[in-house]
Amino acid sequence: MTSLRRWLIPSLIATLGLAGCSSDEPPGERIASDKTRVTKPDVPAEDFAALVTGNTDFAASMYRRISKPGENLLFSPFSVSQALAMVYAGARGNTESQMAQALHFTLPQERLHPAVNALDLALHAHAKAKVEGGGSPPTLRVVNAAWGQRGFAFEPPFLDVLAQHYGTGMYAVDFQTRSTSIREDINTWVEEQTAGRIEDLLPADLVRPDTRLLLANALYFKGAWQQPFHATGEDSFHTLEGGTRQVQMMSTSITVPFLDSEGFEAVALPYAGKAFRMLVIVPEQGRFAQVESRLSADFLEGVRAGLSDRHLALGFPRFEVKQEFPLDESLEALGMVDAFTEGADLSGISQQAALMISGVQHEAFISVSEWGTEAAAATAVGAVVVSAPPPFVVDRPFLFLIEDVETKSVLFLGRVVNP
Repeated sequence: MTSLRRWLIPSLIATLGLAGCSSDEPPGERIASDKTRVTKPDVPAEDFAALVTGNTDFAASMYRRISKPGENLLFSPFSVSQALAMVYAGARGNTESQMAQALHFTLPQERLHPAVNALDLALHAHAKAKVEGGGSPPTLRVVNAAWGQRGFAFEPPFLDVLAQHYGTGMYAVDFQTRSTSIREDINTWVEEQTAGRIEDLLPADLVRPDTRLLLANALYFKGAWQQPFHATGEDSFHTLEGGTRQVQMMSTSITVPFLDSEGFEAVALPYAGKAFRMLVIVPEQGRFAQVESRLSADFLEGVRAGLSDRHLALGFPRFEVKQEFPLDESLEALGMVDAFTEGADLSGISQQAALMISGVQHEAFISVSEWGTEAAAATAVGAVVVSAPPPFVVDRPFLFLIEDVETKSVLFLGRVVNP
């Protein structure tokens, strides 16, 4: 059987705090399944919990693969899982089992995709919740899209899964004769979905005449802090190597969930409406690697369980991280091997020809400021300082994640060692 390469580039994009996203459909002629989005999936609580736990453990596994000594890190494990779950819908045999192992998918296909759908719908519902006292809630947007070669036969059940549980159809394009212009069109669409933050997601060598399928997921989040910070000027930040450097520090007096534990401290910073928050884990000086090695769903659950409200004089550095990298080698190292070889079994996507994954590209951006996470708007929440609170200054390397409070889904995960 002739092997046709598939360039599968999930655009895993964390763009925060940018106003306005285009609602235009992706370029290409839509090939619609006759199925519609399931808006009230019947998902048992244990399936929902299994998906979230698996996604978090995958986040920790991927974090260890892509982090580099002495460097900041940012990626969106939620978006990676979303994009590759669409591929998983068409995986069979060893390819399917290897993907399940690498992605920590513990549910069978017929239960996994409804759970993914239920989680996506829940997150969007939380983002729409009204903010007590007025103000704008965070914006969360998850966009999936799929582009296929015109005339190539895709399996109807695969298209049904995309339509019912990922809210997208297939968009027919002609990679064979127009690969360059299609890449430009898709990059433009991605740029529109991310309000201009991601301008050239797909490099020239990732969309070629032999492309047959390209899947994309874009994750967009904008959140103002429940209570804004104030700029306080430069302050010292202690690096992993034992030195110090000057950073722009923010401060506020605030009552927030806090934990003082063995080897680290943790603080949860809510966004307006409190449906989402940034969880910051600050290891003691000299114990960063030890605490970082504990990262897992169980560890994070223990951190969350130990949080209790405390009034703090909080200092937190401004920071910005932007990164892009391929995930192929990391996914292979996690056990997802066959999918990148000619032995891939993606026959659930198409039986016209053998398909394989030839590339997975990831790009992420975050900017944290006094008003929020790259805030375009601010919600001012007053706080009366009854007594002098204890100081808590994040003046050393820390881990951070943005999570949905109710589902405990980790949307973004990273670390700052050199702000």
